[in-house]
Amino acid sequence: MRTETTPATSIHKVRREVRGGKRGDGHRRNQRIRRADPTRIHAGPDDPTLTGAAGLASFGVFCRQKEVDAELRRRFYRLKNGPTVVYPMEAQLRLLLDSNVAGEARVFGLESLAADPLFVRLAGGVVPSLDTVYRDLCRFDDEAIGALEELMVEHGLALVRDLESKHVHLDVDTTVESLFGSQEGAMCGPNPRYHARASYHPILVCCAEVGACVGYALFRPLPSAWPREPASCGQ
Repeated sequence: MRTETTPATSIHKVRREVRGGKRGDGHRRNQRIRRADPTRIHAGPDDPTLTGAAGLASFGVFCRQKEVDAELRRRFYRLKNGPTVVYPMEAQLRLLLDSNVAGEARVFGLESLAADPLFVRLAGGVVPSLDTVYRDLCRFDDEAIGALEELMVEHGLALVRDLESKHVHLDVDTTVESLFGSQEGAMCGPNPRYHARASYHPILVCCAEVGACVGYALFRPLPSAWPREPASCGQ
């Protein structure tokens, strides 16, 4: 007996309504986006109805001066390139960087920022769907993750090199990173916001002089490699 399957209907990507979030026009895009030049954006009279993240324009100028945009393209162009690419990888990373500066630490925060005219303009005229951003993040391999951390370290060390003092103060403290899944290594522990949720509990080291976290690895030797106490004369 042969059965015929009904073809799946095409469902347009829609944005979830969150704090004014609206459906993007990413599904109508067929040309490569181009992020707006922040140096061409000039501040005008205060008007809270225009944007809630006016500082993103100045931050964009700062990134241009530090050649962050150029470095992102040079390091991560290989992850997503070709004539049919609409959202280049360097643009996606700058989009997430702007989102963090605006106070949204999760990808889902793009939903609310999609209603901000300045954020959309800097993004190239459209904020991509969450599915597109998640797929692009999945493109990161071990080499790309290492390159991203290396870029972060280079900019962090530049601030330390400019210090007049040769000494810095390091603040060591633990923190909680809440998870919303079944990620490997997650454990239940103290979580003041999400009680009894499996989370990561990393140890962070912050440099007080520059306000940046220090990346380090703590290596502990195996018990077999520990030095043994010297035997007493009676043994």
